Amino acid sequence: MAAAGPTPGNRAEIRQDIAEYHRNRDPATRDRVVSAYQGLAYSLAARFAQRGEELDDLNQVALIGLLKAIDRFDPDRGAELTTFATATILGELKRHLRDRGWSVRLPRRIHDLHLSAQQCIDELTQELGRSPSMPEIADRLDVPLDDIVEALDAGGLRHNSSLEAPTAGGEDHTLTSRLGSPDPRLAEVEGKLELSPLLARLPERQRHILQLRFVAGCSQTEIASIVGVSQMQVSRLLARSLAQLRTWVTEPA
Repeated sequence: MAAAGPTPGNRAEIRQDIAEYHRNRDPATRDRVVSAYQGLAYSLAARFAQRGEELDDLNQVALIGLLKAIDRFDPDRGAELTTFATATILGELKRHLRDRGWSVRLPRRIHDLHLSAQQCIDELTQELGRSPSMPEIADRLDVPLDDIVEALDAGGLRHNSSLEAPTAGGEDHTLTSRLGSPDPRLAEVEGKLELSPLLARLPERQRHILQLRFVAGCSQTEIASIVGVSQMQVSRLLARSLAQLRTWVTEPA
């Protein structure tokens, strides 16, 4: 399998190509960026290979996600294409699998609007840094709010109900009986952890590695290939970052 990202030797050239494509939209420049990052796309596609889809199809979907990421990426914001592309490709793959799993055939209008709304939610979440509201989704798609609500509610018809769900009037076999009890320490954790300002205090590379590990879900091997360091260095940087965050969290206010 190809490398998951640019090698250390050509990373500067690829960044230059990314900036150039952002300015002139030259197809040949985009092709070079795609070639450098297609290994990342294939690596992410391989995660979903055991879900009944052909790997070749998943690779094509991942490449579509990569193309969308390159077209939407703004290098002037200071972020890395790797992080943005990973989120975009994963979103494209999950949408692909999600859209093929409907258990009830919906009217075409509702089905298409549901897919458009889901894509809009992903885009607005990246733009706004939070989950969008229903009116924001309706405004972006220029459709009535009631139609958005109806289309998103239809998402519950994508899958058959679980056989483990409680039957009407059942008292002995409930879903909640299989769930763990609430952890009373969660409220304390939520009160102490304010991750955004703490993460901002870390060096950029450590923030990048944390995003790849805990947001994108990349393995240490994948992160090492993307960032251009050894797996041992990734492990050390992760441990160092988490230790520093724990220290800051426990500092007196």
